[in-house]
Amino acid sequence: MQVGIALPHFGPAASPKAILDVARQAEALRFDSVWALDRLLWPLRATSKYPGNPKGNLPGVMQNTYDPLTVLTYVAAHTKRVRLGTSVLVAAYRSPVVVAKMVATLDLLSEGRLILGVGSGWSKDEFVAVNQPWTEKDERTDEFLKVLFALWTAGEASFEGQFYRVPESFFLPKPLQRPHPPIWIGGNSRRAIRRAAEFGDGWHPTSRFSPSVLAEEMKHLQNLAQKAGRDPSAIALTLRWNAFPLLTEKHVLGEVAERLHQYREVGVQHVCFDLNIPEPSSLTVMLETMHLLIEEIIPRA
Repeated sequence: MQVGIALPHFGPAASPKAILDVARQAEALRFDSVWALDRLLWPLRATSKYPGNPKGNLPGVMQNTYDPLTVLTYVAAHTKRVRLGTSVLVAAYRSPVVVAKMVATLDLLSEGRLILGVGSGWSKDEFVAVNQPWTEKDERTDEFLKVLFALWTAGEASFEGQFYRVPESFFLPKPLQRPHPPIWIGGNSRRAIRRAAEFGDGWHPTSRFSPSVLAEEMKHLQNLAQKAGRDPSAIALTLRWNAFPLLTEKHVLGEVAERLHQYREVGVQHVCFDLNIPEPSSLTVMLETMHLLIEEIIPRA
């Protein structure tokens, strides 16, 4: 099982120094990846419920959030080995052509280290703010991915769809990874599972799913992939782990290791730990916790 850590690019402690300190420690401790999420606004009177907790309240820590692709480009310039991922980029907030260009460039500049996590989004307020229709978000996300694939893989690319149109063009540079960087589809919904089965190199739900539920949903995904003519074994099961107890408290280490072991047993191949959801951690606590994960928790899992 590979292990990643979310960067401190949101919350009161977010800063260029904190981002680089965590990224460099991740590389030194042999974490496999570092991650950045996507948040445009923190609405004062939100019209959508946040799916990450039962009450639907958007965590206050997300009021201050840096742009994910900019953060990962910054980290790419200061690291050499660790993989760089979005967990996840909301597709319909942006033009797929612009994202295709940015991602291809970042993949080249990082020497092929990018993992592109993509989701359809949940915040109606953010869709209003970027002048995109909420009701079409899933269909737009599917077509967004088709545009990326067309631009990255065709010598002379073009696309004609319901939402996006690209005239016949050369699109260069291509990503370094071929045919393109891994695409991980974020989300716990059945719609996200269907998208992962049709388009994803990986499925990237959150730890709101228990290991047993995750295993059942993965079986459903694999059945859908087979019906779509894809090899189910080619779609990785990954996980974003939010909101676990403070790992600096020694009494929870065994509990976390056991839970992680259960996820490994049902086939999870890569875990992204976020130490700032739902409450922010100080930089000191983050760095200490990263040591605990590598030295005491992962070996026991």
